[in-house]
Amino acid sequence: MKDYIVNRLRIDSAHILAMAENESLIQHPGLKGRLRELLIDNILAPWLPPYVSCGTGMIISAEDIQRQSTQDDIIIYDSSLVPPVLASHHAPEGVFLFNSVISRVEVKSTLSREDIRKFIKASIEISNLKFTVQDGFRGNLMGPLNMLFAYKSDAIGQGNQDYQLKRIIDVMNEEHIATESGIVSAVCMPSFGLWKIARDDNGAIRWQRLNSNNPVDHLTWFIAVLSQTCYQEHAKRQGRDPALGVEGGIGMFIPGGLDIWQWVQ
Repeated sequence: MKDYIVNRLRIDSAHILAMAENESLIQHPGLKGRLRELLIDNILAPWLPPYVSCGTGMIISAEDIQRQSTQDDIIIYDSSLVPPVLASHHAPEGVFLFNSVISRVEVKSTLSREDIRKFIKASIEISNLKFTVQDGFRGNLMGPLNMLFAYKSDAIGQGNQDYQLKRIIDVMNEEHIATESGIVSAVCMPSFGLWKIARDDNGAIRWQRLNSNNPVDHLTWFIAVLSQTCYQEHAKRQGRDPALGVEGGIGMFIPGGLDIWQWVQ
């Protein structure tokens, strides 16, 4: 069963990357939107839980916190928690309440340093938003994960397999946020790698790199991480311990042990 699921994900990932490469041959103004649609329609939506949907628009909280970034590329939200505003399956662009947002994914066709800076600034804004809770609430909730997805990069960095991540970390340092803060949770660049934040055996937050040079694997495990996160956050925001039930994301059904991930030094 594990081989079947991971191979099915790989097939979907290979199809998306091939379609994206073909689309990029036509440099038109709507390329970024088209690449975003390919991700949502062909690999994100089919592998997410039924109560989770994808949209694009703006994330807001009950508190009147002004945001400079008013358009988020892909917003992954749990409609079973609170309803989206001005968004539906037929009109996925709208306004999304912070309580429902599990993750935001910024999509870039070719990543530049300025793109990185804009992503990080937007991620900082999201980290400053607050959950709206009932009186007596005692939970400890994690805000939406900020993830960056880029098909290509304007800088190669040959000879350093973590060059793209370290480029992002450099900008994080310039913006005065700690790389282990979790404000940036994952980076997927199929031509270069997949990195995510995790806790090591000592409880320290560090970056991990997927142990593969295959672009198809980078996208496959990115979807697995995102799917697993959706299930876990759904349970936590309902006040349940995810470890006490059988529900889980597709990441539960594919390999993911120490031989798959390596700590970034």
